[in-house]
This record gives sequence, structure tokens and C-alpha cells, in this order.
Amino acid sequence: MAAVFERPRSRRRRAAHAQCGAFLLEALVALLIFSFGVMAMAGLQARVARHFNDAQYRANAAELVQATIASMRASDPATLAARFDPAASTADWLALLGQAKRLPGVNDVQNVPGVRIIDGPTTTSRQVSLSVFWQTPGDLIAHRYAASAVIAAN
Repeated sequence: MAAVFERPRSRRRRAAHAQCGAFLLEALVALLIFSFGVMAMAGLQARVARHFNDAQYRANAAELVQATIASMRASDPATLAARFDPAASTADWLALLGQAKRLPGVNDVQNVPGVRIIDGPTTTSRQVSLSVFWQTPGDLIAHRYAASAVIAAN
């Protein structure tokens, strides 16, 4: 009878020995899955930060364009072309450029604002097109915000 009892014990030992390290393997697989989840969350957080910055720069550009057009509406339309001429470096042009330099990638020669002033629908009005550019360090192309308005004498 002793031999009969020996066989089940050796089978139990073999079965227990075969399961050695299974828990460790399960823990490693769980750690791997958790690591992928953490990496995905970090990537998502980075994309959220980038999109937030893009939205902030777009809002700053829109505010600059709308404020400049509002100041143009408060002045004489006949003098707009002379006041915002980049070649003449007038005070209004330099103020616009100074405000645009708050956006990334804008300096005196790169991504400068674009101002186009042409005759408007009436003899006392002007059509103004204003574009503001910015370029974040990781982007290959510049972003643009543009608006147009007709400025007439009051």
C-alpha cells in the first residue's frame, strides 16, 4: 500500500512544480498591460496640451486682428494705407507688429502680419484684409488667421 500512496504524492508534487512561476507570469503580463495604458494616457495628455496651445494661439490671433480692425474703424479711412504701410514703418504698423510678436514664430522678417488696403464700395470707404501668422516650434507650416472688413467714414 505504500507504493499506492507514493504515486499520488509525486503527481501532486509534479503538478505543484509545473505551476511554479505562473503567478509571476500573470503579474508580469498585468504589469505590461498597465504600462501600455499609462503610456496611452501620457500620449493623450500631450495631445491635449498641444491642442490647448493651438486654441490659445488662435484666440490671441483673433483678438489681435479684431482689435486692429476696431482701431481702424475709429480712424479716418483715407489715411489707413499710409498708417499701416510696412515699408514706411509707421507707428501703427510697428504697434501691430509688436503685438503679433507675442505669437510664436513671429519676428521682424518671419511670419509678419499681412495688411491689404484697397478702395471700398464707396469713395469714402476702404476694404481691409488683415492676416496674422504664427508657427509653433514643432510645426512645419505657419498657421493663419485672417479677417476682412469695410471701413467707412462716420
